[in-house]
Formats: sequence, structure tokens, C-alpha cells
Amino acid sequence: MRRQGVAMMVAAALVGGMTVPVCAAEREPMTMRVVAVNPSAEKAKTVPVRIDLPQEIKPGDIIDHGDLEVEFDTERSLYFVHKEDVTLSPKQTRIFEVVVKDVWFIPDTDLAGLRNHAQILMKRLEKSEYRDAALQLGGTIVSRLDDIQKMQDDESVARKQRIGAYRRNLLALQTIKEDLARLEKLLSFAGGPPVPQMLEESPLKSDAPSTTTTWLVIFLIVIFMGLLAGQFFFTWQRRLKTVSGFSNEPEAFPNEGPPEDGGAAPRGGPER
Repeated sequence: MRRQGVAMMVAAALVGGMTVPVCAAEREPMTMRVVAVNPSAEKAKTVPVRIDLPQEIKPGDIIDHGDLEVEFDTERSLYFVHKEDVTLSPKQTRIFEVVVKDVWFIPDTDLAGLRNHAQILMKRLEKSEYRDAALQLGGTIVSRLDDIQKMQDDESVARKQRIGAYRRNLLALQTIKEDLARLEKLLSFAGGPPVPQMLEESPLKSDAPSTTTTWLVIFLIVIFMGLLAGQFFFTWQRRLKTVSGFSNEPEAFPNEGPPEDGGAAPRGGPER
């Protein structure tokens, strides 16, 4: 940013520079920096400071943001830290830092679970008519998982490059899960659905509610409908009694009406 001759160098600079390698097993925090510089030799200047955080970073992932404030950019859908008014003395340079967790990795347990699931499916399809297709598809799944694991364990990959690689790996992981679903479908064609134990351990199982939760919801709905029906019934009974009470009351003008001899009913008003 620049304001009245004040140069501000904004950079997503990581600890030790952009070429510092990181070991996937260590997951050390990452530090982002912004540098504010006042080139004037005579006048102090006031400037705003802002650091945009990667989209994967949430407030809970921020370890230290110093005296900067955390805000959310609704237009860009990301969090940022900032300070509106920073006063710089003549020729002064200030460095602002924000430390965040390293969230740019897929847990090793997730990769291992997917790999193991693919191997189980391939083994169960070895003696089926889908053997060749299963081995080919399963082989590509295992190979892609190995590539992801290798990249995450590579200490020569710079941190900024790993952020981009992580995003690509998420897309690859989605296609891997789709291919695993195809393997499961082949298994169902070959010899019926997978055994219950396998379904329970499948990393592809959805987050659907359990049977107990489902029955509890049904039970609550039945109770609610019963209460609603009871309320309707009692309301109807009260209204019915009210209508019956009106019908049993004596007439307000018992003497009015046609006379017994069949003559015309008397009329009010003066005689002519």
C-alpha cells in the first residue's frame, strides 16, 4: 500500500523466507509478515497495515496476531489481520507478523485408511471376473495416495509450494474416493455387498444418523403429532358444547310469531 509517499511492502513471507523446507511430520507453525516503510527523512507518516490469510485459515488456527485485529472479508471469503493507523517515524521500518498453524496437509491416518481399503477391495476381487479392472483401478488409487504421502513428507518442498500442492491434493483425494466407490460397486456385482464389518470400516461411509437417532426422531414426531391431534380434539369439543348451549336457550321473544288461529302475526307501528 502507498499513502502520501509511504511505501508499504506487503508479502506473505514465511519464517526464514519462501524456500525454507518443512517436514510433514513436524507441522511447525507458519509465520506471515508485512513490512511497512516510511521513506521520508523528515515527516512521520500514518499508514494502514493488512495481511490476507490463506482461505484455509480460520480464527482458531491463528496462534499469534500481535496487536493486529482479525476480520473477515466477505467479498473474498477469507480472514485477514489489520491495523488501520500505524504511525511511522521518518525512515522507520516496522515488521508485523501473524503466526498460524500448519493446516495444509492431509492426515497420514486418512491416507493409510484409504490405501488399506483399496487393498482389501482388490484382494476380494482377485478371483472375480472383474479382477483386471479392479487391479488396474486399485493400482492407480494406491499410486496416487503414495504420491500425496511422498509430497507431504518431502522436506525439499517450500511451504508456499506446499499450500498449492495441498489444494491440488484435495481435488485428487476426491477422485480417489470416487474410484473407491467404483471398486465397492464392482464388489457388489461380483458377490453381493461388502460384509458389514467392511462397511463399518469404510472411509467412504457417510455421516448419516445412526439407527438409534433415526428411531428417536421418529418417536418425537409421533409424540408431536399425538399432542397436535389431542389439542385439535379438545378444541373441537369445546366449540361443540358452545354451539349446543346456544341451541338450548329459550327464545328471546316467545310471544311473537303467528297466532294459534292462523291469523296474521301482529305488526308494530301506528294504525292507519
